[in-house]
Amino acid sequence: MNAVLLDRYLRSWRHRPFAWGEADCVRFAAGWVALVTGRDPVASTVGHYAGCREALRLMVATTGTADLLAATSVILGPPLESPLAARLGDVVAITTPVGPALGLCAGAEVAASGPGGLVARPLTSIIAAWRIY
Repeated sequence: MNAVLLDRYLRSWRHRPFAWGEADCVRFAAGWVALVTGRDPVASTVGHYAGCREALRLMVATTGTADLLAATSVILGPPLESPLAARLGDVVAITTPVGPALGLCAGAEVAASGPGGLVARPLTSIIAAWRIY
């Protein structure tokens, strides 16, 4: 994992306020996957939703499920056996007051899209993790 590349990516999102379809948790995680792998796993969804209900409908249409963790597994493959195995640069799912969200393991914390830009969450908030490299 290239820590410098991850740091640059996180800095590019640092002040991007949450916006459905543009700067939400899925676009944040997918942008990182695209940067690392050269393939945006949800490129076909860009510009096709601008709210929670639209995102949910699109997720069901694309993956066959309304569950974020299951949908992520359809796209990225099975999660790691233990969320505690997450390492720098892994895509993770975390608990939030409004439900699960995607983020990135950023070392000692999780980086996730928030209302005013990136927010830091504790590693203990990880409920699933996917290795992408």
